[in-house]
Amino acid sequence: MTTSELVGLNTKWYRYKNHWTQEQFGELANFKTAYISVIETGKYNIYSSTIDQIAKTFHIAPKDLLDETTAEKAKTLPKRVDMFEG
Repeated sequence: MTTSELVGLNTKWYRYKNHWTQEQFGELANFKTAYISVIETGKYNIYSSTIDQIAKTFHIAPKDLLDETTAEKAKTLPKRVDMFEG
């Protein structure tokens, strides 16, 4: 997995763990919803400052956004956050 894919999947994982929609997360992180969507696909190279902002919003260390185990779990998430049981 690429770094962008790891960050994207982990962003999705932590967003779901907080039961936030992309819109809610975007408001908290000060990002547009479309940008959240692009990040979560892992097809966009993001800056370290973006990683810092994502981590700050989730109250986690930036290195947590590079965790492969969590990224693998994120691959099994439902399409919508309101369907998440975790």
